[in-house]
Amino acid sequence: MEISKLTLGAADNQVTVTFYEPAPIADLHVIQRRPLAIILPGGGFTFYSQRESEIIALNYLAQGFAAVVVDYQLADQPPVLPRALYQVGTVVAYFRKNAVVYHLAPDKFLLAGFSAGGYVTALYADQWAAPFLTQAVGVTRADLQVNAVGLAYPVIGLRLGWPPTARERAAIVGDWPYHEADQLVNGENPPTFIWATQTDELVPVTNTQHYVQALERAGVPVHSTIYDQGPHGLALARPVTAFPRSFDPADPDFGAAFVQPHVAHWFPQQLDWLTRLWNLNDFWRDQ
Repeated sequence: MEISKLTLGAADNQVTVTFYEPAPIADLHVIQRRPLAIILPGGGFTFYSQRESEIIALNYLAQGFAAVVVDYQLADQPPVLPRALYQVGTVVAYFRKNAVVYHLAPDKFLLAGFSAGGYVTALYADQWAAPFLTQAVGVTRADLQVNAVGLAYPVIGLRLGWPPTARERAAIVGDWPYHEADQLVNGENPPTFIWATQTDELVPVTNTQHYVQALERAGVPVHSTIYDQGPHGLALARPVTAFPRSFDPADPDFGAAFVQPHVAHWFPQQLDWLTRLWNLNDFWRDQ
């Protein structure tokens, strides 16, 4: 595996990413083309959660994908929008234009977002074909397309319970008017896999419900699951991404809620969905 830190774009579009490229499997006597997972971790626009960054990328790598983790705009230099959308577009266009260099399959790009990163992901999925985005990034419409979207407990509308204060909302949207993701869904949205939990205490599950309903109304293929139990920020919902007892000695059982075996099925379910959507079995065999 090769890990590269790249700075892409210029001026308002500049963005830093970490690219994870699997080593070729020498036994196969061919350099495989790979799907690409573009990952936007959560962190409430104040940081990038490492529980939703490299470890998520490595799970995709274990399934044959390449992966890139995006350091999109945070709220410490407000507003987040629209710059975060331009940054995602810059990343998508760069890897599309360089698909041959990085041995990528340009018709198999997954944009995967968690929590706040899911908000940017959903907004991009809604607006990737909009003229303002092609103009800002300076590329063609085709350069900005992703082929599937994965959302984990995403923020969808800032009117739907997060963030709690007007000041925080202003730091995210400024005066940008196109920021309610469920109200921007259209027939150009890529097929979408989305999940959340009924007991999410930070980002109400109504966010996911509103987005699923909007996708269904627009006729966009959507696979949705709302699990009955689990806190916000489950990541893989396995012990490896759960907070250890040492994280909060005053409450050593805090992290136990982040181990939810029934929710941990989301990743293999998403892979199965992508396998069917992209016919990955034949894709690998036909190389």
